[in-house]
Amino acid sequence: SSVTTEFLYGGSYPGPIDNYFLESKAGRAVKARLMAIERKLPKLIERCRSKGEVLIGNLGSGPGRDVIDILAHHRDFSNVKAIHIDRDKKALDRGRRMAISKGVAHLIEFTEGDFLRYRTTEKFDIVLLIGVLCPLDIKTCITVLKIIKRLLKRDGCLVASNATKRMEREDPFTCYIMEWTAGWKLAFKDKEQLRKIYEEAGYTWRGQFTDSYGFHMMGIGTPSS
Repeated sequence: SSVTTEFLYGGSYPGPIDNYFLESKAGRAVKARLMAIERKLPKLIERCRSKGEVLIGNLGSGPGRDVIDILAHHRDFSNVKAIHIDRDKKALDRGRRMAISKGVAHLIEFTEGDFLRYRTTEKFDIVLLIGVLCPLDIKTCITVLKIIKRLLKRDGCLVASNATKRMEREDPFTCYIMEWTAGWKLAFKDKEQLRKIYEEAGYTWRGQFTDSYGFHMMGIGTPSS
């Protein structure tokens, strides 16, 4: 799936179904989600930098293009480090190559494994969970966020995304194609459902932002206990 995502960020496909997906609203919204995160995350990083060094946990990161792009663009973020955690070794290898080519490999650690089992003595200032909750029901999402909370500092920040019901309404055929060809069966959620997930998992809801299509919502929360 990370290969598909990378193509959606700006590639082309050989087949008609692939090209349809690339040009569809839901397909374009994947790249728009990346752009929205790359606009918002530097602002969250700046708030943390006033307290010293910043550690970002990119969970289920795939290659982690979002963080790589931000660190490459903001060269003054020299006190910002990231750990990308994913079970897909090939995706992490792509991320390493990308980080090397953009000159930020020294700022990023790539760790192969299940982030739900990840153990660390150094907690994260910011955790990214992009695209992970999309296929999960509300109860499972709450469980995942509870587990992740142990990785965050008490004043840390979680940014988690989910596909919105607007995607389902406005581009149902592409959603069908995604499930049929790639097994991407999404559990669409609205703002109130995402907020409920955060609050029942023990976070204070700090708001949300979306991609330009409104197909992906990124919730922001901090541990409440």
